[in-house]
Amino acid sequence: MMTTLDAAQQEEPTMHQESKRGTSPARSDTPQRGSADPPIVLVPLDGSVHATAALPVARTLAALKHAVVHVAYVAEDPLSTHDLRNFTAEQRRGTVVDQITGTPAASIVRMANEQRSVLIVMCTHTDMTKPRDAVGHVAEAVLRTAPCPVVFVGPERGAQPWTLHHILLPHDGTPTAAAAVGPAMDLVHQSGAALDVLHIVGPEAARPSEPGTFTMSPYADQPQYEWPLWKREFLDRMRALCPIPPSAHMRLFVRSGTPGKVITRFATDHASDLIILAWSGSLDATRARTFKDVIHHSPCPTIVLRTDAPVRQETISK
Repeated sequence: MMTTLDAAQQEEPTMHQESKRGTSPARSDTPQRGSADPPIVLVPLDGSVHATAALPVARTLAALKHAVVHVAYVAEDPLSTHDLRNFTAEQRRGTVVDQITGTPAASIVRMANEQRSVLIVMCTHTDMTKPRDAVGHVAEAVLRTAPCPVVFVGPERGAQPWTLHHILLPHDGTPTAAAAVGPAMDLVHQSGAALDVLHIVGPEAARPSEPGTFTMSPYADQPQYEWPLWKREFLDRMRALCPIPPSAHMRLFVRSGTPGKVITRFATDHASDLIILAWSGSLDATRARTFKDVIHHSPCPTIVLRTDAPVRQETISK
């Protein structure tokens, strides 16, 4: 069930319930999505103060995409006004707020589908008794079935403003990773941020077996003249995938080591504001080790782009 209110107009909202049929909201003035409506950035909250850490990130991304921040309060039972005490009037300003009752992950994904949301921005977990590297079952379930890219935010970042100056794109030379180049360049164009492309080699970085992969020699003692040639070809291949603005500040880095650890350490050392990960849709233990390591330990928000067919990849560039 879902209820809607315009948080820009109501400082102390009261929650309204949907009709029992679940086909139309009780409020007749609820705006309907149309072709001319602005895109939606969906932010699920659960009533905890920790979940609101996703809001500053959502606001910045929504501004870049000329989108509306749509907050969804997710609970098994209807919320009262008292339950909104951790969502301040300042945080509500300029947003639309809904209440969804039912199974959290399924309700979030259903709303994202109905709204044709361009992004879901949510915390990895909101139970602060869990370890720092935990990902909640709701976040994982949303990721598996979301119809759009999902941005994960660590709850420990709090309510401080978030800006986008440095984007990190790990790229192992596979077609799956290459699918993130276009969306990354869209964000570069929208934000003016610098783009750091990180390629990882070495004994601890398994050589990708995906057909069409472009990799370099894993040996660190190869002749030095080969490195500039390889970097030039790598960047040329990226440019062939999508237009790269002449003003774009893009750098290619090569590191060796365990991929997940290298990515998170690089993000920390270079003060990355956002990591962009391409994901094939699998979370099994062997194929998703790097993916899980980055989500668990990232020092900054991480956006996950699904490369398998069910996800609307065009949503990231709207």
